[in-house]
Amino acid sequence: MRDIITVAKKEIKAFFSDKAILLQMFVLPFIFVFGYCMLMTSMMNAQEESSEELEKPVVAYSINAPEEFKDALEELKITPAPDNDIKGYQDQIKDKKLDLLMVFPDGFKMSEPGAADLSNIDIYYNSQKSNSMELYSKTTFVFTTMQPRTFTFNETESNTYDLFDSDAMFRKLLGGIIPLMVFMAVYLVCMNLAANSIAGDKEKGFLNTLLITPIKRGSLATGKSLSILIVAIIASCSAFIGMAVSLPKLAKAMDMGEAVTYSAVEYVLLFGAVITGSFMLVAVLLIISTIAKDVKQATTLSPILLFVIMIPSMLNATESFSESVEKLGTTNYLIPVWNSVKLLQDVIRVEYNLSDALITFGINIAAAALGIFIVGRLFNKEKIVNG
Repeated sequence: MRDIITVAKKEIKAFFSDKAILLQMFVLPFIFVFGYCMLMTSMMNAQEESSEELEKPVVAYSINAPEEFKDALEELKITPAPDNDIKGYQDQIKDKKLDLLMVFPDGFKMSEPGAADLSNIDIYYNSQKSNSMELYSKTTFVFTTMQPRTFTFNETESNTYDLFDSDAMFRKLLGGIIPLMVFMAVYLVCMNLAANSIAGDKEKGFLNTLLITPIKRGSLATGKSLSILIVAIIASCSAFIGMAVSLPKLAKAMDMGEAVTYSAVEYVLLFGAVITGSFMLVAVLLIISTIAKDVKQATTLSPILLFVIMIPSMLNATESFSESVEKLGTTNYLIPVWNSVKLLQDVIRVEYNLSDALITFGINIAAAALGIFIVGRLFNKEKIVNG
């Protein structure tokens, strides 16, 4: 155990003495996650500002409107026409210079339902112009509600009739983005360090020097692995902080600030999913680094892991695929890496189960331990350690 700690301390000391590596560990994951979320926020704000700039003032006229409709017309921004040139205004609507024209008949009157002498209001608009079509829809709605009615619907102000859950939609969106960003940030930090820790020492011939020391090969492998695991924990914390800081701003840009309210237990589960998932990533990266002949080969093989990260994150955010995934039940949490992505999505959507979380943590820790054991076994093979 002392040898393992000695090797781990040596590796960690080397990491902390390099400013570039410190920057990668503590700052890069935060910037990666925070920067991506801020980019999304800026895009949403820019899109909103652009749509506001494109909106033009509504120009609409009424002819011969009765006094009782004055308030309704003012609310709709429909003003009395300067004259009664109906044909001229129709041409302006065709040319998209005017949005809408309402023409009331002489002697307009409100009649009871079923009466034979109903007064007709002519409303001219252009469906190819968004302002015109929108104003027409509002106008017909407002005037329909003013007609004599035998019953009403959805007019109880204290009731919410649209049961669409905006919080759920926001959480689903985050579930497709955050896991991918967090694990990619951790991957980018650990990939180079894992590659240089073993494949780099092998390439420089330094690993052979270490192997002839009194330290057991298994202890050497475990010590190196432990140092990269510590780096993964630091990188995971950095990425997690980046996510926590950027979420309120992203929520504000989407007008869904209340959607990011999570309990302490949920934050613990999110953090646990990130940490144990990063353990598994490190184990695979270390195996690749041990097998590789040099750093170049290790960094060439490592991106395969990106597909393992990206596929579950992107596909689980797809409605049709997500339904198929849900049918697998507990099986989802038995697959390393996949289970962490799935658990992150579950917690973000507040649809998690504590037993599934415990299974995920246990499976990832066991799989990471197995991976480190495999690295130790590979160190005993001369052909592999000598490149």
